[in-house]
Amino acid sequence: NTKVTGSFGEKYDLHLPLGLEGYFTIEEGLAAAKESGKPVFVDITGHGCVNCREMESRVWSDPRVLSMLKNDFIIVALYTDDKQKLDKDEWITDAETGKVYKDLGRANSYLARTRWNVNAQPNYVLLSPDGEVLVPVRGYDLDTDGFVKFLQSGLDAYNHR
Repeated sequence: NTKVTGSFGEKYDLHLPLGLEGYFTIEEGLAAAKESGKPVFVDITGHGCVNCREMESRVWSDPRVLSMLKNDFIIVALYTDDKQKLDKDEWITDAETGKVYKDLGRANSYLARTRWNVNAQPNYVLLSPDGEVLVPVRGYDLDTDGFVKFLQSGLDAYNHR
């Protein structure tokens, strides 16, 4: 029932919850954000992440949150525990250690650690279409009003930059 957007999501059969549409690589999401003029909501998540599902069912499902996610942001879900092997041209090499990340989860974990200093799920990052972090990263917190304020603060920062 969830429409998958972007070639990467179709290729790796990835989906978003609650009927949301989005992307599964930061590159596809930023490109869509530039095209749409919207900021990016990055969901650092995992298939086996109980707290991620709890955030989705208890916070994202709130009509205010769901409306903002659907209408005001480009969503990018980065699964950090996905074992699917990437094509060779999608591998990521660690600039410091030379280690090569060949599966989706390890590549996404590396991205989250090196770009946003995040090594846990769930975490949420709000970005401009240029990849600039708009407000501090938010982690697991079931305060729905706080989540709405987080999303709104990202929109405000985006609109006032």
